[in-house]
Amino acid sequence: MNSMVDQDSDSSPEESRLLEIFARMKIKGLPAMSSHVRELISLTQSSQSAGYELAQVILKDYSLTNKVLQVVNSAYYSLGRHVNSISRAVTILGFDAVRELAMAIALFEDFVKSGREKELVSRVLTSSFLSAMQAREMAAEKDYGVAPEEAFICALLHNLGKIIICIYLPEQYQQIEELQARGLSEQEAARKVLSGLTFHRVGMEVAAHWNLSANVIAAMAPNPEEPKNRRDQTGYLRNLAAFTNRLTEQVCQGQDVGRLVRRFEQALQVNTEEVLDRLNRSVDNSEEVSPAIRFGLSKLKIRNNLQRVEAELRHPGKAPKIVPPEKEPPANSWAESPELPEPAVENQVIEIADPAADPEAPKSVTDFIQEITETLMGEFNINDFYINLLEGLYRGVGFDRVLLAIMMVRGKQHLLCGRFGFGDLDREGITGFRYDLASPGAIQQAVKNCRDLAVPPGVPGAFPEIMQPLVAGRTVYLLPVCLENKPIGLIYLDRREGRPRLDAATLQTTRMFRDFAVMAIRKLRQSKRR
Repeated sequence: MNSMVDQDSDSSPEESRLLEIFARMKIKGLPAMSSHVRELISLTQSSQSAGYELAQVILKDYSLTNKVLQVVNSAYYSLGRHVNSISRAVTILGFDAVRELAMAIALFEDFVKSGREKELVSRVLTSSFLSAMQAREMAAEKDYGVAPEEAFICALLHNLGKIIICIYLPEQYQQIEELQARGLSEQEAARKVLSGLTFHRVGMEVAAHWNLSANVIAAMAPNPEEPKNRRDQTGYLRNLAAFTNRLTEQVCQGQDVGRLVRRFEQALQVNTEEVLDRLNRSVDNSEEVSPAIRFGLSKLKIRNNLQRVEAELRHPGKAPKIVPPEKEPPANSWAESPELPEPAVENQVIEIADPAADPEAPKSVTDFIQEITETLMGEFNINDFYINLLEGLYRGVGFDRVLLAIMMVRGKQHLLCGRFGFGDLDREGITGFRYDLASPGAIQQAVKNCRDLAVPPGVPGAFPEIMQPLVAGRTVYLLPVCLENKPIGLIYLDRREGRPRLDAATLQTTRMFRDFAVMAIRKLRQSKRR
């Protein structure tokens, strides 16, 4: 589908309205979907390093990292032990669960920051999130042949057009709601206000502009046909997204859902009691995800209406009165609420404060040390261990960039090759890290002598010319990883010039992390000999 952003001045009223919507998005200074959300959507579990790549994306945003860990450690997951790192969360919960959680939180914050009508936006987003949770559960339980995580994303973005209009054209959105209250269907009301456009048309255009997948775009269709056969994955995704979103909306509006369930009964193998039970579970679980979603749930009044719909199912004609969603919050309620989003930070790496200087830092270096120690006492995957250890140095100690390089022998060459890293290093920057130990300088001195070195900014000859873009304006710490006095790798760490110098205790803690890496390698080698 081609976007209509570039249509000429002779375009129809419908196309002109699309141009207006896209123009408003650009005036706001973003596309509404941030690079974080796009990266999270594009990640798949196909590569061996998927968990590491997921942790990299989440750790770029300090606020998102903290919020994901808050939910992971909440009653929602009931893990029975505290999780201090994103990499550990991926290991315990799995790639899909952490990606979906991070994406939902990031998408919520992106959109709420963009809209003037915070309560209105929060209601629409919360409804979409509830629908996505139901779709994922249905895909996991039923024999649809679709991946639960894809069902989650398709249902989450099914009403993208509605979300866009709510954010960028809130007055028109409220006009559409008023026309619906007078009896018009959603599509009729949208066409009347938006010069012939519908919500799903806007959503499809925006999704195409963002290069979202064909299945996500197809799943925005409001009235899908039944799947053609058991292998029609797109058909099932369309039906799942449409059904779960319409079910949530109808319950929030206190409508009878019987007709809707009958409409999808055969295609999705559902019944009324089952779908209401699932919606109840989604509401319960959603409360643990974020304060913003709790705020949205309170405005939807969905619990009261769920009770009414269930009572009507059991005792027709005797159900309590419908409780409509709140439309007018008390004065200043959003500004005073804890859900108020933090301002976005564009085009810079968020400073990771020293734990002692940040009273709100949720994880101390001690938490990471305890987690790593517990990991060493059991079975572990060495790559997962490396990632967790680097995250501890990045977030716990407070380095700006961390990188693990492994020794490789190629003929007569001894090379240090980048394996994993965190900070403002992209994949090419990490895997492109190559250092020939025949080259003189600080790295050769540290590795060949198994000595820890700290290199202030601007020391002549410390690093080759090719490394200057990496080390310019940085204090660099080089911690070789040695086994029986033989180097097998290097942990590269740096901090921007001007940040406080590390005291002796912090340097000792940093060395402890390197020693953990040595212990892990030694344990792995011992287990292979058995």
